[in-house]
Amino acid sequence: MSRELVRKGGSYEVNVCATCRRALSKLEGFLDAIEEIIASSGWTGEKLMSHSRLKIAASGCPNACSQVQIKDLGIITYIKPELVGDCNSCGDCERVCREDGVRVDDVAIFNENCIGCGDCVRACPQNAIGGEVRFRVLAGGKLGRHPRFAEVVADVSSLEAALEIIRAGIQISAIKNKRFSEIENGIEKLRKVVKLELNQIPQELSS
Repeated sequence: MSRELVRKGGSYEVNVCATCRRALSKLEGFLDAIEEIIASSGWTGEKLMSHSRLKIAASGCPNACSQVQIKDLGIITYIKPELVGDCNSCGDCERVCREDGVRVDDVAIFNENCIGCGDCVRACPQNAIGGEVRFRVLAGGKLGRHPRFAEVVADVSSLEAALEIIRAGIQISAIKNKRFSEIENGIEKLRKVVKLELNQIPQELSS
């Protein structure tokens, strides 16, 4: 069972889930790092109503129990599965995959339906499936009168890189004195920072 961790300040709410068996990363230090970034960003420390608070979340797997998709800024951890050992074609990976993201012929073959949950990795009795753990950074999600799902702004290989992008988003909010999802063209502004300053163009945007 996943245990969600929450921290709230007068101007922000931070959620993280990374404690269940599905977690691909424990997201060590995420809560402390976010609070440090907020404190140094200039984001207002005044007590705000819930709809005005900056909402940030991180999830240790694509189940995203922390609801990253409806937060101003967030991170979803996933894995890019690949064969790293000898596959005996047992089919266990195909049986556990709820997305039809893997098919077994002579060996396991992964396709575009894969969401990177890691179920196939855990199910393989041969330990033949592994892969790189990566971090999708999302921005611009919210509920309320005009709800909107967050969009992917970057896909990076380390939590540190993901946090730097979150830092940029918080700084944009501080400059505009608005929660990120309320900033006009906020997602485009953050994508420019990602491209120009962090030299990271998301695969989804460059294809």
